Amino acid sequence: MEPDRYLVDLPGYGYARVPDSIRRHWGELLERYLTGRAALRGLLLLMDIRHPLTDMDRQLLDGCAARELPAHILLTKADKLSRGAALAALAQLKRRLATNYPGASAQLFSALTGQGIGEAHARLDHWLGYRDEP
Repeated sequence: MEPDRYLVDLPGYGYARVPDSIRRHWGELLERYLTGRAALRGLLLLMDIRHPLTDMDRQLLDGCAARELPAHILLTKADKLSRGAALAALAQLKRRLATNYPGASAQLFSALTGQGIGEAHARLDHWLGYRDEP
């Protein structure tokens, strides 16, 4: 990685078993991070295909929309559903994004099978300035 380009991991904020006070504190930190990082180029958001758009996911997307920051969603564990069910879940998510978060995009992803790795890599390359189009 080059010195002026970073990938920052926000740990599993949505699924961590912590008290509500800590979850609220994390929410405040995330909001400050999203609004205060001028160099931020985009948000890559991982969502379990079986549980998309949790309240926390929507909060992150709201923060991106307020800042006009692009967000790209990886619907993870796509291998857990049939191809038809996975495509249906993706289509439903894309419809919801078009209505509520027009700056967001989504794709299917499976770490187990490797599905979607190239598309996700292309999106990151675009945001980091290595490629013109995702």
